[in-house]
Amino acid sequence: MPAVYAIDLIAKRDKKMKMDRSIIKGWNVHYQTLEEVEEAARAKKQGEEEQARKNAQKHTKDPQDYDSDQSYDENEKELLSKDAYNPKTGSYSGHYGKKPVKDEGQKQQIHAILNEKPEPFEYAMATMQAHDDSSNG
Repeated sequence: MPAVYAIDLIAKRDKKMKMDRSIIKGWNVHYQTLEEVEEAARAKKQGEEEQARKNAQKHTKDPQDYDSDQSYDENEKELLSKDAYNPKTGSYSGHYGKKPVKDEGQKQQIHAILNEKPEPFEYAMATMQAHDDSSNG
């Protein structure tokens, strides 16, 4: 009776080294049956359909779908809109920075950041304005 033992890390390493050193041999090849191939394709297709369904549900939510205790604000509407999708970054950042800031804390942070180094900022703004004036005039 052959000894039955679990494959440990050394055995895995030895098997990998044997595979790396060998030319393709019958005992190193796993032939898939037609049923295995069909099952793998079916599972892949089913996973893709499920992912597409989840994405469709995520993008078509309405404000009426939420309970009264859950808030559905403007940001979620913008995230769900397709025109906000930025393919370069792979995120929904199309409306970023297009609306005025309403939160007083964020306004203070923006003011502090912009006034941290006013000379380079003013120089950059003046350069941009001069460039716009020269291209328009």
